Amino acid sequence: MMRYFAPMIKTVAVLLLLSACDGVSSDTNERPDIVLTKTEQALTNDANRFAFDLFRQIAKEDKNFFISPLSASLALSMTANGAAGGTALEMKDVLGFGAYSFKDMNAYFEKMCTALPKADKLTETGIANSIWIRNGFPVLDSFKETVRSYYLAEIANLDFSSPSAVKTINDWCASKTNGKIDTIIEEIPAQMIMYLINALYFNGTWTLEFSKDYSYDGPFMSEQGSYAMARFMMQTGEFAYTANDYFTIAELPYGNEAFSMVVLLPREGVIMDKALEGFTLDNWSRWLSGLSSSKSNLTVVLPKFIFKYEKDLIPTLQAMGMVLPFMEGAADFGNLSPVGGLYIGLVKQKTYIDVSEKGTEAAAVTIVGVEKTASGPDDPIPFIVNKPYFYLIREKSTGAILFMGRMIAPC
Repeated sequence: MMRYFAPMIKTVAVLLLLSACDGVSSDTNERPDIVLTKTEQALTNDANRFAFDLFRQIAKEDKNFFISPLSASLALSMTANGAAGGTALEMKDVLGFGAYSFKDMNAYFEKMCTALPKADKLTETGIANSIWIRNGFPVLDSFKETVRSYYLAEIANLDFSSPSAVKTINDWCASKTNGKIDTIIEEIPAQMIMYLINALYFNGTWTLEFSKDYSYDGPFMSEQGSYAMARFMMQTGEFAYTANDYFTIAELPYGNEAFSMVVLLPREGVIMDKALEGFTLDNWSRWLSGLSSSKSNLTVVLPKFIFKYEKDLIPTLQAMGMVLPFMEGAADFGNLSPVGGLYIGLVKQKTYIDVSEKGTEAAAVTIVGVEKTASGPDDPIPFIVNKPYFYLIREKSTGAILFMGRMIAPC
C-alpha cells in the first residue's frame, strides 16, 4: 500500500515541516488530570475489559463498525440497578463490575459523568442519561433516586400511546448529540414500559490540525488486493509512536491532549484476524506504556470520512454471557418495580463519526428497553388508581352499604 503514497509523502513532508499547522496551545488550556482512587482505577480497568470484549465480539459479527463501550456501559449499568438476584449478577459480571458493589459502580460513573466533560475546555464532551416511563407504570422510588443522583438522569413519565411520544424521545437524543443521532426508535411496542437512554457526544479539534492543502484522493487497499478511492489527510509532526509484533501505533491528540485518537495499523503481513487475536486488554496496557515513553517525527496519512453505524446489541451481549436479563419469565427486575414479568427487550446503539482536517466529531446513543411480559393466569392485574373514582364501605355478610363516596382529586 505504501508504494502509492511514498512519492507524495517525500515531496510533501519537507513542506509540512516548514509550515506551522493550526493547533491548540497547551499554555491556554492546561490539562486537569482526573484523579482516581485505587477502586476507581480498578473499575476503569475492568470497564476497559468489557470494551475490548465488546469490540472483539462485534468484530466477529460485522466488518466496518463504530461503537461506544462507555455509552453501552452507562445505559446497561443504569438498568442493572433495577435488576435483582442472578439477573443483577450476570449483568455486572459481563459489564466487568462483578467484584464491586452497586455503590462503587454507581459512584464511579457519577465521577466520570461529571469529570470527563471538564477535562478539556476546547473539546466538547457531553454525557446525558434519561429514563422514560410509561404513564401509570409503577417504578420504585429507590431506583429513581439512584439513577437520578448517580447518573444525573432525567426521569419523565410519558404517554407511550401518544403519537408524539416517539418524537419526544428522538428529540431528546438529537438535542444531546448536536443533531447527529436524531432517531433511536421508530415506534413504541405495546409491551414496552420503560426506556433507559445514554447519549454521548464528542467534538475535538486536533492539537495539530491537518492542512487541507495537503489532502488528496488515493486508493484504500483491502486485504484481498482490491481498492477503493478515499480522501486522505496528511501532516508531519511529533507524535507518540510505538510498534510491536501486531501493529504500528500512533497517537493523535485533541485540544490540551486530555483526549486523543490512537490509530493501530496492522504490520505488513499481519491479517485482520491475526491482529484481532493480539488486540487484548493486557497487550493494550503494555503498548500504552510504549506510547508514553517518547515522541517520534511522523508523516501521518489518515483517511477523511463520515461513518454511521447501528447495532442490535442483544445477540452480542448474549454471546458475551449476558443471558438472563433478556429471558421473558426468568429475568428479575424486582429492584425496578413491584410489578413482575419484566425483561429487557431492546438494547440498541447508534453511532456517528466525522474525521476531518480540523478534528473529530462523534456521537453515540444507547437505548435499553424494558418490557412487560404478556399477562398470564398467575400474573397480577394492574389496578392503578390514578384518576377519579367511586368508593364505598359495606358489611360483607349482609351486603349493607355503610358509606359511599367519589374521589375527584386527592385530598
